[in-house]
This record gives sequence, C-alpha cells and structure tokens, in this order.
Amino acid sequence: MSVKKAVVLAAGYGTRLRPFTCVTPKPLLPVWGESMLARVVRQLRTWGVEEIVVNCHYLHEQIEAWCAANGCRASYEPEILGTGGALNPLRDWIGADDFYLVNGDIVFERFDGFADRKAFAQGDVIGLAVVTKEGPRTIEVEPSRNIVTCWRSPDPGYEGTFTYCGIALLKASILDYVQPQGASSIVQAYERATMDGRFVLAVEPKNLLWTDAGTVSRYLEVNEEGASNAFDALPQISAALEELHLTGPVSFLGARGSNRCFFKVGDAVIVVYDDAARGENARYAAHARWLASKGVAVPKVLAARPDLKMLVLENAGSTDLVAYAHRVGTLAAYKPVVEALAAFGKLGDADDLPPLEPAFDAALWRQEQDLFKEFALGRRYGRACPEGVEKDFAKMAEVLEKEPRALVHRDFQSSNILWKNGKMRIIDFQGMRRGPALYDLASLLYDPYARVADADRKALAALYARESGLAQTHVAETLPFAAAQRLVQALGAYGRLASVGQPGFARFILPALENLLAAADEAELDALGGLAEELIAIEMKHAHTHAAHVHGRAKD
Repeated sequence: MSVKKAVVLAAGYGTRLRPFTCVTPKPLLPVWGESMLARVVRQLRTWGVEEIVVNCHYLHEQIEAWCAANGCRASYEPEILGTGGALNPLRDWIGADDFYLVNGDIVFERFDGFADRKAFAQGDVIGLAVVTKEGPRTIEVEPSRNIVTCWRSPDPGYEGTFTYCGIALLKASILDYVQPQGASSIVQAYERATMDGRFVLAVEPKNLLWTDAGTVSRYLEVNEEGASNAFDALPQISAALEELHLTGPVSFLGARGSNRCFFKVGDAVIVVYDDAARGENARYAAHARWLASKGVAVPKVLAARPDLKMLVLENAGSTDLVAYAHRVGTLAAYKPVVEALAAFGKLGDADDLPPLEPAFDAALWRQEQDLFKEFALGRRYGRACPEGVEKDFAKMAEVLEKEPRALVHRDFQSSNILWKNGKMRIIDFQGMRRGPALYDLASLLYDPYARVADADRKALAALYARESGLAQTHVAETLPFAAAQRLVQALGAYGRLASVGQPGFARFILPALENLLAAADEAELDALGGLAEELIAIEMKHAHTHAAHVHGRAKD
C-alpha cells in the first residue's frame, strides 16, 4: 500500500545560497530549469503521494503562492521550528499515517521511494532513511541490520559512515519522540527513539543520483553539470535576458568574496549581488554612471534592477593588468593606469559626489589591522600581536591620517583593471570613499597578485607624483606606510576568505608577506618587518613540506 502523505522541509533563512536567495527562497531556485521544490514534489507524486505539506519561513509568500498553484499545502512558521519542530503543527493531519519527510533543497533521481518495505514493517523500526557514501558522511550504520547508531559521528568520513540524504519514510509514532514545543531537530527525535529501542534503518539505493544543492558553490556546480541553458531560469538571469533581449548561452564567470556572482552572455555581464551584508553592492550602478560622467573608464551599465539585486554591465573583457603587462611590458601597461588613478583621486573634491562608504579614519585603520590580527595572526598562525607591531600600526595610522583627502577606490589592484581591444576599464569601485590617495597607489604597486620590480615601482610612483601634483619626495616617503597598511588589510582578508570556503586566496599570502616586508623596511617599521620575516619563513616551510608530500605521493 502506497504512502499518501509527505512533508517537505522548505523553511530556512536562505543564508547559505545568497546572493541568489535575496529575492527567491532556496527551494524555488531552479536546477536544470525546474525549481528544487517542484522536482521534489514531482518525485513524491510518482511514488503515489497525494497530500503534500511544505513548511516555509523566509519569503514565505512565494512558497505559499507556489503551493496554492501546485496542489500542495503551505505551513508557515513565523519562528523557524527546525526539522523536528516542523511536525508539531501537523500532528492532527499526520494522524496515524506513515509519511515521507524530505528536504526541499536536494536534487535526486533514480530512487523508487522505498518500494521494498519489508524491514519497515518490523515492530522496532520507526523509519527508513536514504544514505549515500557521497558528501560529509556524518552518520554511523551498524552493518548487520543497517541500523543508524549515530547521527553525529565523531569520525566523519571513516569506514562505516554515510551521509543522510534528507529523504525518510517514517511511522507516525516518530511524533512520540519529537519535542512537543519549540524548535527541534528530527535527529533529536531519531536519537530519542533509538534510546527507546526504536530504530531508523539506513537504505543505500544502488543507482541513486543525489546532491545537496544548498550552498552557492554546489548549486552552481550542479547547474553547470546540466543543460547549457541551466542558468536561464534564475529570476535575475531571466529578467536580464528579457529586458535586454539577450540571446546565447549563459556561462558562469565566478563568484567574488563580496557576495556577488557573475554570468556572461554575449557582450554583457550579469551581476547577481547581495546588499544585506555589503550595502556597497547596491551602489555599483549609480557609482558607475557618476564615474562615467566624469570621464573615468568604467563599464557601461546596461540595466539595473535593485528589486532583483541584479545589474547588467558591458563586458570589459577578461585580460587583467597582469596579463596585459606580460604582453606590452610593465611600464607601458601601468603608465595609463597610474595617470587614470591620479585623475580618479582628484574627484574627491567634486561638488556632486554620490553617497560613499564612510571615509578612512582612525577607526577604519584599526578595523583593517584587527582583521589582520584575527584572521592572519590568530587563526592562521596562532599568534598574538607583538607590542612592537602594535606601535608600528599606530605609526602607520598616524602618518596616513595626516594625508590630504582624495577619492579612494579602496581595491585598486591589478585584477580590477581590465583591458579589451586596447581599452582600459576600472571595475569594483563600489567601496569607494574619501581618504589618502596613496592608499590606492600602494594597492597597485605593492599588489600581491602582480610582481612589480623595484625600479618600475619607483618610476611609477614618480609619475603619480607629477600627475597628482604631490611632491615626489612626499610620495616616496609616505607610500611605504600606505603599502604596509594595505597589505595588512589584504592579509586579513585572505585569511578570512580562506576560512569560509575560499582557500584559493591562501596562495596570495606569501607574496603579500614579501611585499609587506619590503614596505616595512622602506618605512622603517622594524617590528612589523621582523614579524613579516617570521611569517615568510613559516609559509616557505609549509610550501616545502607540501611540495615534498605531493612529490612523495607522485612517486608512490
């Protein structure tokens, strides 16, 4: 006899899939042209399910509208109840019936819905759960009867561990073990049932195709693995295609640490952004138009939809300053950039400045230094900040606070200078603010992404002095202080990004430390220079050990 009822868990905050969930709840995001929720419901109906309840919280109106249009019932939770607490409002509806409990943000195929239920009929069995050896493998299974013995393994990934796929068939008696009020996890109910001699059995389907699409990286990977038009159904992408009559395949260009994702279609770049944590992202379009009106070479804004957290820009190309310098030489490539930077800084005196980020001040210098102390010194190296380095930090801030105010890009590095058909474009200016102009020059000439020879650095600094009207001696004396501050900020940012799932930034730590040592020596910041030397030695040792390990594995 088929199971007629199912609960789909679709209540959450949408945090793991931002920026896509800024305007769409995660279960309604498309995978291969169909929303994850629609895919789950379609699968349930092929198993004979007739009554489906979908719980919801974030952007619940959209889930409710979808349910009303697709023959499901929505269960709105003003306060999130968790995967177990979600069942409490449904106790009368569940009654004494068996039911499916399925996560709303998974993608699965080739599963028959527990067609073989002989084990389910056993008196001490309270549920069946789909498991796989893919993913984090955090549950432990006793092999003789396939009983789940531990849902939070202290040894994830080892032999005998599996990943729970978010698909379960449960007897109504599981409600006896669900915390009757407030938020709770279904795992807590499983654990209470186990202590009472009632078990959940693990089922590992042979041909199951399954993935958790609940993170940005995994969601994008899943869609890239599908059809060539997989991204077209995203609300932001479809709106851009329609508004600008764009045609052709949409390809994912990448994500940045500033809560943005980029897609390319033809000669346009579609940006999907989150402005909740990074309010500056919402100002990109206005800043671009203002800068363009002042003659700054920035990508043209083709469309802006703040309601969808989306904008479309002219494609500025994929050749960054490093690649262009390899082609034409460092001085030839950097000369127009330095000239443009000098002109950019002078805009700080404009009468019609748009709303900017808070200006550089003593608090912001400390914030950048604290980022370094927490994520570089603390988390990466397990060190406290030496007293001498604290004094050097204070000296850096003191020197920079005396500098005349200019318009500062804030991230004027090689990756944000693009070239296409011989034309330069400056990007990523949304964080611009007033501050010392030499901060941007330091970002460019001491960039960890680009190697600039000392002689070239001095020549370009002299060019900047002429273009900006600053004394050449002043630029030469002050630039190393700005570079030290900028590199401290960059090292903190690399450490933070590496700690939140973007380990690729760690490869820039060593060149950043080497540039920091050079800047500290030039500025006579002896304690900071000494610290940089120590950290360089650690990074070199780590690189040597890693290389030896890789070489050893290759020989094996």
